[in-house]
Amino acid sequence: MTLLAATRAGDSDNNQDRFVVGDGFALVLDGATSVAMDRSHDPGWYAERLGKEIASRLPEGVSLPDTVAAAITAVRDTYGLVARTSPTSTVAIARWSTQTIETFVLCDSSVTLLHDDGTEKVHTDLEVGTAIARHRELYRSRLATGHGFDDGHRALLVELQEEQARRRNRPGGYWVAGIEPEAAYHGHVGTTHRAGVTALVLATDGVELDRHPRASTWRDVYDEALEHGPAHVLDAVHDAEATDPDGVRWARAKRHDDKTLVIVRLA
Repeated sequence: MTLLAATRAGDSDNNQDRFVVGDGFALVLDGATSVAMDRSHDPGWYAERLGKEIASRLPEGVSLPDTVAAAITAVRDTYGLVARTSPTSTVAIARWSTQTIETFVLCDSSVTLLHDDGTEKVHTDLEVGTAIARHRELYRSRLATGHGFDDGHRALLVELQEEQARRRNRPGGYWVAGIEPEAAYHGHVGTTHRAGVTALVLATDGVELDRHPRASTWRDVYDEALEHGPAHVLDAVHDAEATDPDGVRWARAKRHDDKTLVIVRLA
């Protein structure tokens, strides 16, 4: 078995992604950036503590939703987090035994299973994109006309994040790790027989396939990471984004998002 992992900060040195790998498990977390709220704790701070709480419980064999719910509760209670100022984070987990592979995804990070027949199965949660589709289209349209990441773009992001806050962790909206353990029971859960699965790829949403100059599938990403290392993959995406500094080709919230990639070769 081979475990490889790398993370790279986006527009600043404050990388809010985290990853944890251990005996029979891997997880990635993406602390949610806010351009508007004055938070008492940084999203990366939250993602780090939540990741440690989850990882400490994964070997116990408890269901993944129960594990994440307990971790959310522990971080909330230990640090006295409240809804108005608490950071949030995505969670993507893979846990494997000799017989099965379990996956859990809450919000828009991903776990991809690569099968020995060449197929791949992506597990992710895109409800946040649906919840803010109209607001996202506003800033994307503006970028497409060449306005770039200016003050007008930032103002649209503030509106978008206000809409996110209204829809966060409630029916009809989307679910993400914060202070509500109930969110864990809205994660996407899967169990697959390990036989026939050769590898796993875990990634935060900053690792965009359409921006990689040589990869069109997660298997391509896996192959490149095995040959050159996962940091090479992240650099390739980052460097491609640098050729589109105003977001005309790839409309996005920021020039460079934080990027995290974990590769697990099972066979």
